[in-house]
Amino acid sequence: MISKAQVKQIVSLRQPQGRKEHGLYVVEGVKLAEEVIHSSHEVVSIFATKDWDAPATTDTSKVQLVEDWELVKISNLTTPNKVLCVVRIPPGKSLDGIDNELVVLLDRISDPGNMGTIIRTAEWFGIDRVVASDDSVDFWNPKVVQASMGSVFRMKLNSVSIIDFLGLATGIPVYGTLFNGEDLGGKPLTGNGIIVIGNESHGISKEVQAFITCKITIPAAGGSASESLNASIATAVVFYEFRKQFPK
Repeated sequence: MISKAQVKQIVSLRQPQGRKEHGLYVVEGVKLAEEVIHSSHEVVSIFATKDWDAPATTDTSKVQLVEDWELVKISNLTTPNKVLCVVRIPPGKSLDGIDNELVVLLDRISDPGNMGTIIRTAEWFGIDRVVASDDSVDFWNPKVVQASMGSVFRMKLNSVSIIDFLGLATGIPVYGTLFNGEDLGGKPLTGNGIIVIGNESHGISKEVQAFITCKITIPAAGGSASESLNASIATAVVFYEFRKQFPK
């Protein structure tokens, strides 16, 4: 039976302070559990019902069988799915070689669904790295992990002071998605650089705009009354154009 102390710790990992205190995050569901077990991330413990079919590479010494009602107590999902893994948060990847990478830089992204979708989309388009400002939602939020569909286990991820990061990124093109930018579809791009995506409601902050060397925009169709695109949708359009010009 799962202990009260275990329940308390796992539930605490729903919150940023709990993840920071313990250095752990949660992965739920059959598909994501299999992906994290096959990844380089350290799985600390696994809580599974008897009908979970463990991958062959699973360290069975870390598996604790639980009843369905116990899984409900520790799950963050509306409908728990057989298995929950507690995983150690990995250190941020080295920034060495970033000059030659195509990087997406997220400025105060607050919605975990958007964050996870952007990470997933970045992997799809072969973006080299996802960097987020330290006031964005963190990569290990349960909803980010779920929305990423496993991409958080494979992508290079860094959480940074965004101004300090941009201050070090000298000589690298910095693209910003802004309403007064040039039409993305007709703009010659580069195979390396930093693509800045702004906050869902407020866009790119004024402080960050000062570092942008190339303003780009996704023009709306004539007559459109929509104020803006969803952050993750806009990011996908931008990534597509970069990869169209620079296939990987």
